Amino acid sequence: MTQTFKSFSFQLGGIGLNIMGNSFDKINKKTFAQMIIEQIKRRILAGELEPGEKLPSERVLAEKFSVSRATVREALRALQYMDILVIRQNDGTYLVNDLNLLYDHFKTSYLMKQFTFLELLEARKYLEVVIAMLAAERASPEQLQNLREIHEKEIRTQVSREDFLEADVSFHMALAEACENSFFVKMIEPVRQLLRESNLDQYRKPAQIQVTIDYHRQILEALENRNAEKASSAMRSHLDNIVKTTSEIYRKEHISNGKKGNSQV
Repeated sequence: MTQTFKSFSFQLGGIGLNIMGNSFDKINKKTFAQMIIEQIKRRILAGELEPGEKLPSERVLAEKFSVSRATVREALRALQYMDILVIRQNDGTYLVNDLNLLYDHFKTSYLMKQFTFLELLEARKYLEVVIAMLAAERASPEQLQNLREIHEKEIRTQVSREDFLEADVSFHMALAEACENSFFVKMIEPVRQLLRESNLDQYRKPAQIQVTIDYHRQILEALENRNAEKASSAMRSHLDNIVKTTSEIYRKEHISNGKKGNSQV
């Protein structure tokens, strides 16, 4: 059975690429994921991608952009985590059918992008430190077991950055639910939603996934021991590490891009 797709193009970094056409240019795969994420969002807002529409396959996208399928998969999985795409095994990748999910995401993104990345992380730190403290005092045995299972999943999926990110997000959201305060759950949801994209960046640093696993282990053990002080302290150290790691990555990329720009002058 032959399947056809609507022809649509991406404007990435000033380079026009027609996905279904013959002309295309190579792009830097380090930035491909973020560029494709933003481009698909813009296409949705412009009405060029319709709810429920099927995207071209990973193979087609990879060939057209001259990048690996793993790079394409990273972008698509990130969009899946944001509830923008649905990836169906042995079927393909689709835009979600629920318009409300899409509009809620873009409304949240628009509001949150009025703040800087570091402001968001700072807000998250104050929220999640208190969440960890309360969870140590209030988490039910079932909630603790759920967190333990998620942590075990993190250990199993550490070889895959995308799969690990999904487990990482699940751990923090389950922790918020364990604090038994619906206000904190509602507060942390939009912050984490926006930071999902940047969370991919921190795991480009070698061994950073293992660092996160260790911090989560410390938090979980503090919860199981009902030690609110240790739980909040471990969470504070975890989030401080995220700020430091992400800032280092952005700073190195800024320096690297500056050197490339100077060499072309």
